[in-house]
Amino acid sequence: MKVLLSALLALLPACAATVPAADPDRVAVVWNRVEEPHRVCESLSGRKHFFNIRGCSHWAELKAEGAPRVCSIYAPEPRDERDLQRFATLGHELMHCFDGNWHDKWGRMNNPPIAAAGGTAK
Repeated sequence: MKVLLSALLALLPACAATVPAADPDRVAVVWNRVEEPHRVCESLSGRKHFFNIRGCSHWAELKAEGAPRVCSIYAPEPRDERDLQRFATLGHELMHCFDGNWHDKWGRMNNPPIAAAGGTAK
């Protein structure tokens, strides 16, 4: 009886700790349109930045089973369809939502893709 009880108690913590892994392809993206991304992104990171920040992204993992990970983008809205800088910022931050942090300490891309045909290096 004691052996059976000991075995059940040994298995109980393992069952309680089993959490399904988040599906990396299920990402909910939330775009927060901000006019002062430098100030907002410094506030989110909790540190000052020397260079001007045009946008940032921030992760939140949901605890509910099967819920997607949430990636929030903080970037200004493009002024019109020709606003390449702001569209590039949105695309840059969206890439972070799906590929994570791929910058080196100087802000350059780690393992840049060899071909410029689209997609990102994995």
